[in-house]
Amino acid sequence: MQTSIHLRKAAIPDSGVSEVIGGILLISVVIAAVSIVGLVLLSQATPENVPHVSFMTGNDNSNRLYLLHNGGDSLTRGSFSVVVDGGTRDDYTISDGSSEWSLGKNLILTNVDSTKTHSVAIVYNSSKSGGVVLRSATSNVVIPSTPNVNPDVIMVPTYPPVISIPQLVQNVSGRSIEYYRQRNATISQSPSTYLNFTITQPNSTIFTTPACRAGSNPFVLFVGDTVNITQFDGVSQGFRISGIGNQIWELTADNVYLNITNSSGQRCSAVPLKCVINHTMITGYANFTSNFSIATTGVPGTISTALTVFNYTTNTTPQLSRQIINRLDLNATVITNIAPTSSGFFVFQFDNYTRSVYFAGNTTKVTVAGNQVYPP
Repeated sequence: MQTSIHLRKAAIPDSGVSEVIGGILLISVVIAAVSIVGLVLLSQATPENVPHVSFMTGNDNSNRLYLLHNGGDSLTRGSFSVVVDGGTRDDYTISDGSSEWSLGKNLILTNVDSTKTHSVAIVYNSSKSGGVVLRSATSNVVIPSTPNVNPDVIMVPTYPPVISIPQLVQNVSGRSIEYYRQRNATISQSPSTYLNFTITQPNSTIFTTPACRAGSNPFVLFVGDTVNITQFDGVSQGFRISGIGNQIWELTADNVYLNITNSSGQRCSAVPLKCVINHTMITGYANFTSNFSIATTGVPGTISTALTVFNYTTNTTPQLSRQIINRLDLNATVITNIAPTSSGFFVFQFDNYTRSVYFAGNTTKVTVAGNQVYPP
């Protein structure tokens, strides 16, 4: 009888231990790495919300530097500094006397040389990361400390013109008038009535009916061209003009004669063109002159009228402004030779249907009931 012998391989006691240990070690390494990264991230400070601010800057003729807040967040005194030419200045004042510099307010620094251009920066005093420059600029705009009485525009060497808000406000309120007449107003009808100006920047255009030349609407104006508008004839005509700096943003008129010339002679048409001026864009001009008057009609009537003279002065007491008329008025009023203010600001609107007129700008003379009220 044969005996079967079955041999069974004996089990090795440590089999599989290395794989388990390796897995445990790998998990431990991952957990440790995640912990280190989390610790680093959580130990860092929360990022600070740095404000944003925009400003315009300029200096006047009395060694004062102005920074006009024109957008962004408000800043509280002590939270920021002004750096002028590399030097920190905290001795600023805020135009309304408050401790918050916000939209429309000026920062004012004294003892800053008005004859020079200055680099200016606003530095936010961050509690976590030190000083942060919010914005920088150059004070290349001069703000007159006294009104400029020149009725012509301020010419600038570059386009577009650079005008600060303080400069605009000071010049508009410095020497100008504002006039409104509800109806019964007229534009002088003399054949010698005119508006003249010379083009100083390219890309100026004028759109007329009929066209200055066949197939050339709008008509392109070139540097050196002189625009002459005359003979505002007939009660049906209306007229509008507005501008600022050395630009005219709009000029429309009907029943006028238009003449455009340059050094080479006539460019628009062989003779002055009687036309409707539909739209005008003048990117730069100079030498604005006019023989252009506004008046009430022969029977003025009791009509809503307003006349304010800015920078009005008497022999004894200077005044910021004087509202000469603000009522239902029957006096005859004449405004002679409309013109821009020294900042180039002016608006004139004459409605041919209602015979109403609105004008803000400069002029050579204003009379009310035959008495001169401007200039004093």
